Amino acid sequence: MIRSFRSTKGPPILLSVLQQLYRNSQRISQWLFPEHCRSCGAAGAALCSACAGDWPRLPDALCSYCALPLQVNGDCPVCAVEAPPYDHVYTPYVYAEPLSAAILAWKFHQRLDWTLALAQTWAESWGEQPPSRPECLLPAPLHARRLRERGYNQALLLARHWGKRWHIPVRPAALRRCRNTRHQTGLSAAARRENLDAAFSLHGKLPAHVAIVDDVMTTGTTAAQLAELLRQGGVQRIDIWVLARALRETVPTHA
Repeated sequence: MIRSFRSTKGPPILLSVLQQLYRNSQRISQWLFPEHCRSCGAAGAALCSACAGDWPRLPDALCSYCALPLQVNGDCPVCAVEAPPYDHVYTPYVYAEPLSAAILAWKFHQRLDWTLALAQTWAESWGEQPPSRPECLLPAPLHARRLRERGYNQALLLARHWGKRWHIPVRPAALRRCRNTRHQTGLSAAARRENLDAAFSLHGKLPAHVAIVDDVMTTGTTAAQLAELLRQGGVQRIDIWVLARALRETVPTHA
């Protein structure tokens, strides 16, 4: 694989030649192996504009904390009574078909070819700038056993893509899952909190503003547990970046 030479040190003429070779190699690679839409198979992009347009979007009026849809902008009944330990959830999408099918295939059925389509389409929905500007991205951690079973942490894949796109450092070892908890699906809010009690640990000093990255947010229990841990560690602002917001508790995810 030919890497980028943007940061290579050397004579200006040599750098110019190497950079041009790199650009040419990228064009040749795109010509020989064009991207195809993961949904319909059309050539041109990891997700074509037509299929991206089918992904269900959240409305404009949302809870200022947890991003649940409301009639008007403000705080949802739950967050109005007790604000969560995180500051804001950023996601443009509802966890529903056809996006939910793509996430499930990517997460549970080894469809790693969906990574680019999911990460890139989410990022492009915000335009040129990220939804917020944290000083680092923290992927929601998997327990070592579950990581071995799955083979990858989907949150880390997203964080790496978004971190590279917007030049934000990724700190994959800062948050760790020290207990192999059961899936949250079907558990009550109280049971979810109990299931995640003392499940995470924090390692190293973090900057004042961070974003937790995950795939789907359901009740927000995982996000809240991680945010509380970060608050204890001195973090002042905590954003949540997720692909989609579930509106019903029917999601087979740890979020």
